[in-house]
Amino acid sequence: MNKRIKRVILVIGIMVALVAGMAGVGYSQVKIFEWNSESPSESGTRYRTVKGINSFSVEVRGKIELTDDDRDIKSMSPDGYLEIKKTVFGSKRSLVIKLVGNGLKREYYEGRELVPFEPEGRRWMSEILPEMVRSYTIGAESRVNRFYRTGGINGVLNEINQLENDHVKADYGKILTAMNLGTRDYPTVISRVAQSMESDNFIADFLRSNLSKLLASKEAADAVFMAINKMDSDHYKAEVFKDALSMKPASPQATRIVLAAVGEMESDHYKTEVLTNLLAQSNISDATIAELLASTQSIDSDHYRSIVINRALDYPNLSAMSYQKALEAMRGIDSDHYKTEVIRHLLQGKMGGEQVKTLVSVIGSLDSDHYVTEIVKEVLGSQDLSDADFNLLLTRVQTVDSDHHAAAILMAALEVRSLSTNKIVSVLQATGSIDSDHYIAEVLMTAAERVRAAGAELKDAYRAAAKVIDSEVYYARVIKEIDR
Repeated sequence: MNKRIKRVILVIGIMVALVAGMAGVGYSQVKIFEWNSESPSESGTRYRTVKGINSFSVEVRGKIELTDDDRDIKSMSPDGYLEIKKTVFGSKRSLVIKLVGNGLKREYYEGRELVPFEPEGRRWMSEILPEMVRSYTIGAESRVNRFYRTGGINGVLNEINQLENDHVKADYGKILTAMNLGTRDYPTVISRVAQSMESDNFIADFLRSNLSKLLASKEAADAVFMAINKMDSDHYKAEVFKDALSMKPASPQATRIVLAAVGEMESDHYKTEVLTNLLAQSNISDATIAELLASTQSIDSDHYRSIVINRALDYPNLSAMSYQKALEAMRGIDSDHYKTEVIRHLLQGKMGGEQVKTLVSVIGSLDSDHYVTEIVKEVLGSQDLSDADFNLLLTRVQTVDSDHHAAAILMAALEVRSLSTNKIVSVLQATGSIDSDHYIAEVLMTAAERVRAAGAELKDAYRAAAKVIDSEVYYARVIKEIDR
C-alpha cells in the first residue's frame, strides 16, 4: 500500500472518529449574526448551528407569524423572509418562504434541485418548523402573543422553560416584558426568566432591555437585584447593577442584595464600580453607609478601597458609627499614602472619643514619620479634643523615629488655641521621647511664653522637662526663657 493511500485512509479514519465523538457528546455550536440596514428588507438575523452530524443554517428577516401548531407560516411583514437549510451526512434540503404580492411564496430544494412544495416540501416544513421555533427566534413575537392570549404570563413563562437556548429565552423574555403587563406580574416574570437561563450575558441582556419597566415597583426592583446576584460574572453583575442603581433608588432589601453580591465578587475594580454607584444615590441612609463601609473589607486593593471609603466620607452629617466603620475599614490598607488620603477625608467631620482612640491606633500603623506628622498636625488643627484624647494623640510621638518630626508634632500642638493646663503639661512631658537636645530646646522655648503666664504647676513641668537636656548651653537657654 503506497503512502498516499495510507494518508487518505488515515484522514477518513480521523473524520469518522470526530463525527462519532460529536454525536456521542451531543456537540453543539451556535453562531448568531445580526445586521441592520437603512433598508428594512436588508436587516435580519442569520444562525449557523452544528449539532452532532446535523447542520442547520437559518436566516430570518422581518416579522413572521406562525400557525397555532407551529407547522406553517401564517403571515409575514412586507420585509419578511425565512430560509432554512439542513444538512445530514451530506444530504441537503432547504426551504425559502417570502412574501410575493398578497401571498406567501414557498420554495423547497433537495440539494440544488427545486422540488414541488406539495407534498414533500410541506411535509418537511411541518416536521422541521416545530423543531426550529424552540431553537431560534422564528416567529417569537407571534408565539409570545399566542401563549399570552391563551395562558397569560404563566403560559409564556412555561414555553420559555421549553426553549432550547438562552439567546431565544432572553428574546422571549424581552418581548413579554415589553407588553402592557400588570405591576404585580413583573417580579414573577423577572424571577422565572432569569432562573431559566445559565448565560450571564443573556440574563444581563434580558434585564437591561426593559429595565425601567422592571424597576417600576419595589417588589420588581428587588427581583431584578436578586436576578443580578444569580450571575457569576463580575462584569455583567456590575453593568446591570450600575444601570439599575442609576434609574431607581435601591430599597433596604435591594441594598443588602447588592452588598452581598459585592462580597462574592472577585474583581476589586467591579466591586468599586458597584459601591460607588450605590453611594451616588440621593436617599442613602447613614446606616447603609455604615454597612457599605464594612463591606469594603473584601476589597484587597488599597487604591480601590480608599476610593470607596473617601466617597462615603464625602456624605455630610455622618454618624459616629459611620466614622467608626471608616476607621475599621482603613485598618486593611497597607499604603501610608492611601491611609493618609482617607484620614484627611475623615477629618472633614468631627470625631468623638472612641473614634479618636481608633484613629490613634490607625496612625500607629503608619510607617512614614512624614505622614504621621502631617496627620497628627491635621487632627490637632481640625478636631476639638478633650484633654484625654489630646494626651492619647501625643503618645504617637513616642513611636516617631525622627526627632525633627517629633518636635514638629509637639510645636504644632502648642499652636492649638485655648490650650488647657493639662494639654500643655502633656506636650512638655512628651519631649521626654526626643533624644536631641536641640529639638527638646526648640519645643520648650516655643512653650515658654505660655508657661511664663501660667502658674507654678506649668513651670514645674517645664523645669522637669528641661532636666533631660544634657547640653549646658541648651539647658541655660531653656531656663532663661521662663526666668526672665
